[in-house]
Amino acid sequence: MDGCKAAEKMVELRTAKGVTQEEVAQKLGVSNKTVSKWETGASLPDLDMLVALAQYYGVSTDALLGIAEPQKRSVEELVRAEFRGLDRKEAIRKAFALVDAVIPACMKVVSQDGAEERDGPEALPPQTDRRLSRDCICAHDFFDFVASSEDVNVAVMLLRNRADFAWLKQPEKQKKITQFFGFLSDVDALSVCYFLHSSACPDSFTADYVAKQTGVPEAKAAEILDASCEVGECHRFTAHLTDGETTVYECEDDGMVLSVITLAYERMCGKPGYNYYYDNASGKMIGGK
Repeated sequence: MDGCKAAEKMVELRTAKGVTQEEVAQKLGVSNKTVSKWETGASLPDLDMLVALAQYYGVSTDALLGIAEPQKRSVEELVRAEFRGLDRKEAIRKAFALVDAVIPACMKVVSQDGAEERDGPEALPPQTDRRLSRDCICAHDFFDFVASSEDVNVAVMLLRNRADFAWLKQPEKQKKITQFFGFLSDVDALSVCYFLHSSACPDSFTADYVAKQTGVPEAKAAEILDASCEVGECHRFTAHLTDGETTVYECEDDGMVLSVITLAYERMCGKPGYNYYYDNASGKMIGGK
């Protein structure tokens, strides 16, 4: 058995999993020094620990020892390996941590030639091959929703918060929330939002330009743009020109607004059914413990 090769493989697997020697040691109930010895080739884990370590990394013992290369696994298999052996609380926290790590990882995609890819062709998630296009996990402390269809590709996760949504009954918060939904309740505002988030819209523009592009009257377009500034979608400044002053608006797109609109679309226009997955728990997330 090649101890050096096994040590290199353990370092490689731990690095790929994104954990420290201390975290591995805590998970397996050994000391940091023991894990360090494994990874330097000073010693090898015994048979029971070898099996536990292989299960932790989600590979075979042969792959762990460097005897065989680990087979390429599907995303589902990789994710399941991350959750193996976790209790409910650990699993929910792990789910949130994985989501939190996805975008930073995607922003550092490296091509086969070693160059970092920042821009490329449009990426459209595949449409689900299940009978229904929407999947939902709903429990008292965890909500996850995924929709993949011709019209919508969205994934949203909501976890219970320490306040138990108590802010929903606070007048000052209610006012701000209803202000946001009031802004979106105007049909013309949706047309303007569509244009603002399209590639045809420049980063800076005036109300008359938006009016010409959307067919919304200029006065109404200015009113909508002013309202969009109040809810944080745009911001404005005054440009001093030779023939007077004019208000210029800026918007570099707002994924949060599009997400809310997309969820509203799925609720009201999507297929009238879900693939539900319950964990024998109520979906009520308000009301304390």
